[in-house]
Amino acid sequence: MWNVKNKYIVLVGALLAQVTIAGLYAWSVFGVALQNERGWGSNEAILPYSLAQFIFALSTLASGPLVDRKGPRIALVAGAVLYGGGLILSSFATTPEMLYLSYGLLCGAGVGFVYVCPLATLIKWFPTHRGFITGLSVSVFGGGSIIFRNVISSYLTTTDVSGSMLKLGLVSFALILTGAMLTNNPPDYIKKAAEKGERDFTTGEMMKTSKFRILWIMYWLAVIPGLLVLGAAKNIGLEVAGLDIAAASGIIAILAICNALSRLISGALSDKLGTLNVLKGSFIITIVSLFALSFLADYKAIFYLAVSGVAIGYGGFLALFPTFTNQEFGSFRYASNYGLVYQAYGLAALSGIFLKSMTGSFTNTFIFSALAASVGFGLSFMIKERNADQRI
Repeated sequence: MWNVKNKYIVLVGALLAQVTIAGLYAWSVFGVALQNERGWGSNEAILPYSLAQFIFALSTLASGPLVDRKGPRIALVAGAVLYGGGLILSSFATTPEMLYLSYGLLCGAGVGFVYVCPLATLIKWFPTHRGFITGLSVSVFGGGSIIFRNVISSYLTTTDVSGSMLKLGLVSFALILTGAMLTNNPPDYIKKAAEKGERDFTTGEMMKTSKFRILWIMYWLAVIPGLLVLGAAKNIGLEVAGLDIAAASGIIAILAICNALSRLISGALSDKLGTLNVLKGSFIITIVSLFALSFLADYKAIFYLAVSGVAIGYGGFLALFPTFTNQEFGSFRYASNYGLVYQAYGLAALSGIFLKSMTGSFTNTFIFSALAASVGFGLSFMIKERNADQRI
């Protein structure tokens, strides 16, 4: 098997695979189409997305160790088969239950196998810019939904939901596979991988620390609102703000831009200001935005600012938690370690839809999410980050 030695070619390959799985964040386009075309309810239309997010996180428990031991290419190939194949099978789904399996299970697993590869690989190629490169990787994942919102919408103008999923599956398989062929660890990494540094933690060692346990709970509470808002953006615009269909559809692009820019900027700021400080700022933005959505959404300008604020906070969290995991627990087993931390994200994906079903409305869900984020903000004062000269 050949190895690419130019780090910028690896960067292109890894980000190509990463941007492809961003189709997950454009699910609400499919969700509304399923409601209109097949008469499905809103919960039936959003559950494939929530299930995919949960499986996405769960699958990183397998993909993380695979990347640590075998490198990123094999995991990316597996991700291409699972994500592309899941979409192709989804094109044959005629019931919600079938879609839960094909999209929720297979596509979710495919995203999990692809997602960890750029994070774990690019940090090794750009070790002096961990925050920025992590932010760049996750910003491509978040911002790519703008591309796929337009791609899916274009498909839906010429064919039905099934035909659109088939086209997206074939394209996604080809793109991820191309990215896999261009992505590998640095040539000298195999030698370094066998050497555990003094400040490196194995996954077992990390689990024994109170910092890990607090970080995990913080992550869970932090991303509940962002997952819900991004996954049901169009529905929220229609139901909460009373927007027309065109305006509600436009929210997806606005949130994708805010989400992507926040990931990139937060990652860069963490290199300058400290990861934990920027993390606290993301919590504040999220909490204020959620309360604004709960009580002031009738004012259109505030509604747009508030949903953008949730996306900004969410984007920050997705850049900062992996960066914090790397700087505190090291690179030796980073993919495995972050795979475990990332299970908080999977629980959050189910928590949001559970809150929505229990409270009966988006507005009440926003209130409970704001309270949960407030607890996460409080927990951020219970941990400390390493000084710059102590980081690995």
